[in-house]
Amino acid sequence: MADHKSNTLNESQIKILALLAVGKVDEEIAEQLCTSTRVVRIETDHILKKINAPNIFQAVLWAASKL
Repeated sequence: MADHKSNTLNESQIKILALLAVGKVDEEIAEQLCTSTRVVRIETDHILKKINAPNIFQAVLWAASKL
């Protein structure tokens, strides 16, 4: 299991965050990445915890400055 204390995102999480940044919703992300919406939601939660962001908007701002 990933360590949420590290703010290093894995490749899948970076893809999800990038798709969120361009306005995709969970269902669209799941279809594009050939996974389930449940996995997308779990990974989104992991992203928020890893980078200590309170919401997706803040996560997208973080990505714009760090990735």
